[in-house]
Amino acid sequence: MKKEKDIASIYTLYVDDLFTYGLYLGFERESVKDAIHDIFVKVTADSDKLDDISNIKFYLFRSLKNRLLDIHKNQRVYIELENIDPLREIPFNIGVNVEELIIEEEERQQIKTGIEQMLNSLTDRQREIIYLRYVQEYDYQQIAELLHISVHGSRKLVSKAILSLREKYVLLSLPGYLSYFLLALK
Repeated sequence: MKKEKDIASIYTLYVDDLFTYGLYLGFERESVKDAIHDIFVKVTADSDKLDDISNIKFYLFRSLKNRLLDIHKNQRVYIELENIDPLREIPFNIGVNVEELIIEEEERQQIKTGIEQMLNSLTDRQREIIYLRYVQEYDYQQIAELLHISVHGSRKLVSKAILSLREKYVLLSLPGYLSYFLLALK
């Protein structure tokens, strides 16, 4: 009974982040819900495995991404040669979530629009790595595992994304709130 309560609390704690991550990867809402359900069924069936997991959040994110990719592969009728590479980039669309009441304020809308423009200037892979590093606060080792790249590669990709933002959005010409965003990415 204790394990069931633990799993329920883990679900409650992480389900929103998992759902958001799945949507950012570009998958349909129902597919994301199904994948989250699948990974928690697996966790529940093998609840003793929880004791061996050092970072449950990372485990769930990696499991979700793998499950979504499996679902995507199973939904294909045929596989084209260029789609065989498992390391190819998948779309990663990040949006800035701001409460409905705050969006009504003009300054908040400008911030949201400015940040979205900045993030949309990045490649899909760069947006994904910025999300994992600064929103989910994963370390470079975890990012490397999740994206199937080296630790050095994950550091380099974060650096390139930040450099790209800095080059495209010169700090001195930006309104104060956008320059704070860029400075926060140091």
